Amino acid sequence: MTNYQNAREYHVDDDEENTLEAGQTIDDKQKSLLNTSKNVVDTEAWHMIRALDKNLLDDALIHSAKMLRQLRTSDLSPKNYYDLYMLVFDKMRHLEVFFQEENKRGRRMQDLYEVVQHTSEIVPRLYLLITVGSVYIKSKEAPAKDVLKDLVEMCKGVQHPTRGLFLRNYLSQLSKDKLPDVGSEYEGVGGQVQDSINFIIQNFTETVHLFSRLKNEGPVSEREKREKERNELSILVGKSLERLSNLEGVTLEMYRKMVLNKVLEVVVQSNDRMAQQYLIDCIIQVFPDEFHMATLDTLLQSCLDLDQGVNLRAIFTSLMDRFSSYTQRRVSEGDHHSNAGVNVVEIFLKYVDKVSEVYGIGTSDNLLINSSLLSLALQAYPDRTDYVNRIISGVASHLSDAPINDDQVVKLTRKILTIPLESYSSVLKILDIEKYNEILTLLPFAERRMVARQIVRTALKYNDKITTVDQVNELFELIRPMLKDEATNETLAEDDWEDFEEEQNLVARTVHLFDHAETDNLFKIYSAARKHFGQGGVKRIQFTLVPLVFKYLELATKIHHSQSEASTSVIKQDKVFQYVMEILEVLANQRPGPALQLYLQSALCADRCELDKIVYELLSQAFMLYEEEDSKVQLDYLHLIINTLQGMKHISEDNYNTLSTKTCQYSSKLLRKPDQCRAVLMCSHLFWPMVDNKELQNSSKALECLQWSLKIVKSCLSNQQILLFVEILNVYAHHFDKKNDKVTTEYLNGMIDLIFTNIPNLEETDETAAPINIFYRNTLKHLRLRKQQDGEMYEDVRFTLM
Repeated sequence: MTNYQNAREYHVDDDEENTLEAGQTIDDKQKSLLNTSKNVVDTEAWHMIRALDKNLLDDALIHSAKMLRQLRTSDLSPKNYYDLYMLVFDKMRHLEVFFQEENKRGRRMQDLYEVVQHTSEIVPRLYLLITVGSVYIKSKEAPAKDVLKDLVEMCKGVQHPTRGLFLRNYLSQLSKDKLPDVGSEYEGVGGQVQDSINFIIQNFTETVHLFSRLKNEGPVSEREKREKERNELSILVGKSLERLSNLEGVTLEMYRKMVLNKVLEVVVQSNDRMAQQYLIDCIIQVFPDEFHMATLDTLLQSCLDLDQGVNLRAIFTSLMDRFSSYTQRRVSEGDHHSNAGVNVVEIFLKYVDKVSEVYGIGTSDNLLINSSLLSLALQAYPDRTDYVNRIISGVASHLSDAPINDDQVVKLTRKILTIPLESYSSVLKILDIEKYNEILTLLPFAERRMVARQIVRTALKYNDKITTVDQVNELFELIRPMLKDEATNETLAEDDWEDFEEEQNLVARTVHLFDHAETDNLFKIYSAARKHFGQGGVKRIQFTLVPLVFKYLELATKIHHSQSEASTSVIKQDKVFQYVMEILEVLANQRPGPALQLYLQSALCADRCELDKIVYELLSQAFMLYEEEDSKVQLDYLHLIINTLQGMKHISEDNYNTLSTKTCQYSSKLLRKPDQCRAVLMCSHLFWPMVDNKELQNSSKALECLQWSLKIVKSCLSNQQILLFVEILNVYAHHFDKKNDKVTTEYLNGMIDLIFTNIPNLEETDETAAPINIFYRNTLKHLRLRKQQDGEMYEDVRFTLM
C-alpha cells in the first residue's frame, strides 16, 4: 500500500481565465464551456476504449487521464459540472470493466493500483485510483478496510469544493457494494461493520465541509443562483447517510454510540443552514423509526444547536408524522406497544416548549408542530387525554398572544380542532378537552360553522348519548354558529339555502341523542335544548323545534305509562304539554301549516294520555290556524282534522260533539262546491264507524252527511256531478259494509240508478269521461265481489241495471 500522503497537495488550476466576450451572457459562456469539455471527454473516451480493445493499457490510461482532466475545471457552475461528471462517470465504466477482466486473467490489482498513482495530475489520478481500488477490493488481494481507508485519505488532496464533492461521491458510488458488513463477502479479513462505519463517516465529514464551502464560490451577484444550484446538489451529501442506513450490521446500540453522535456533530459544526436542514431530514428519512424513538432526545437536543435559519418546524413535524404513521401501521398489525419503551410525546412536549420560548417561532409554524404532535399523541396514546389537553392548552395560550389574522393560520387552527374529531369515536371526549371552545371562538364565524358541522356529524355518526344538561350546554356551545347568527353582518346568504337546510337538519337530529332513564332529567335536557333552539331565529326554529315537539310528546307518553307504577316523577304530563303548546305557538306565527299538523299530532298524544282539556285546547288552536289558511289547502287540512278526530279514544262526548260539529260547518264553508261535497262526505266518517270509541258513533248523523253531500252536488256543474256521484256511492257502500243501520240497500240502489241515468250524458270528447267510467266499473265490480262473499247482506242490491 502506498503512502497516501504523497498524494496530498492542493492543485492550482492553470485553466484560462473565465472571461466573457463582448455581448456574451454568463449562461452562454457556461454552455460553451460545457460543450467544449463534453467534446473533449467524448473524444478521449473513444481513444481510451479503442486502446482497451487492443489491450494497450498505458495508452488507455493516458487518454483516460486526459478525459478526467476536464473535471479539474473551476469555470463550470455546480449544475453544469454535474452534467459533465455524469458523462465521465458513464465513460469510466468501460475502464472499470477492463480492470475486472484483467483481474480475472490473473493480473495483480496491487500493481495496477501503484501504476495509476504515477498520473501527474491529482484529479485524474484520484479518479483512476478509486476505479482501480474498487476492483482491488473485489479481488481481495488486500483487506477492504485498508484500501477504503487509503482512498478516503487520499481524496483529501482535492480541496476545491466542487471537484472534491464530486470526487467523494464517485468514491461513495464505487465502494457501496464493497463495504465490510454482516453477512457480506468482505466481512472478516476484509474488516468489520465498524470499519465501514468509520469509512463512511469520514467521507461524509469531508463531503459536508466541501458542500458548505461551495456557498462561497463565485461572484456575490450570483449568490442566489448558486444557492439554488447548491440545493440541487445536496443529494450528493446525503448519499453517505443512505450508505450507513443500508449496512445490515448497524444495530440500535451501534447507531446510538457510533453513528448518530458523530453524524450530528458534523452537521452542527458545519454552520451551514442548507446542509443542516437537508442532512437532518436525511437522518429522519433513511434510518428506521425504532432508531429515532430510542434516540429522540439526542436528536432533538442537537436540533436546538442548529443555525437560527434552519426550519425546526419542518424537522419536528417530519419526525412526528413518521412516528404517527409507524404507530398506526404497528397497531394495524396487532402491536399496541410499539414505542420501544420511550414516551415520544413527553419528549416532544418538552422540546416544543423550548423551541417556542427560545426561537420564538411564528404562529403558523407553531400550529403545524402542534397539529402533528396532536395526531401523534392520539395515535400513540389514545387514552391519554391529558396529552390532548396540554397540546390544546398550549395552542390556546399561543393564539391568545398572536391573534388569528391570515388564512393560513385560520386553516391550521381549524385543522387542530378537527384532528380529535377524526380520532375519537365519541364527541363526548371533545367536551372534556379544556380550551377547545376557547380556540374555536377565535375563528371567524364561517370557519366555526365548518367545525361545528363536523362536531355534529361525529356525534350522529357514533350515536353519542347526551345524558346531562351540562353536556347539552357544552355541545350546543361548541355548535353555536349552527344555532345562531352572529351579531355582526356575517349572516347566511339567501342563495345558500340548500346548505343551510342540510345544516339545520343535522342540528335537528341531535335531539335523538338525548337520553336518560328518569323522565325528570330527560325533561330538563329537552328544556335546555329548547332554550338554545329558541335563540336560532325564524329560519332555524322551523327545523329544530319540530323534532323537539315529538320528543316532548314521547316523554309525555312515557310519563303517562309510568303513572301506574311507583313513579317518583316530579314533572307531570300537563307540564310537558304546556311546553309543547308554547313551542307550537311560536311555530304558528312563522309556519302555520306545519304548526297545525303538530297541533293535531299533539292532540292525539294528549288523548292517549287521557288529558281531555288539553286535547280540546290543542284542537281549538288547530281550528284557529285552519281558519287563517288559504282556501286552496283547506280541504287537505280538513282531511287531517277528520282523521285526527276519528282516532280519538278518550275524548269526552261533549267535546267531541262540539269539535265534530265545527268540522262539519267548516266543510260547508269551503269556496268550491265540489270541495264542499267531498269534505261533507268525509265528515260522515266522524260518526261511523268509530273503532276506537264506539260510544261516539252516531249512524243518523253519518247519514245526514251523506244526504247533505248529495244535495251539494246539485249545485255543481253538470260535468262535475257524475264523478261526485260515484264518490258518494263509494262512501255509501263503505258505510253499508260497516253495518251502518241507517244506510240501507235502498240508498245504494238509488245511487246506482242515479249514476246509471246520468252517465250516458258524459261527452266522449271530455278527457275525464274515461277515468270516470273506469272508476264506476271498478265500484260495481267491488259490489259484485261483496255480494258473492256476503250474499244475504247484499241480496237486495240491484245489479240488473248495470
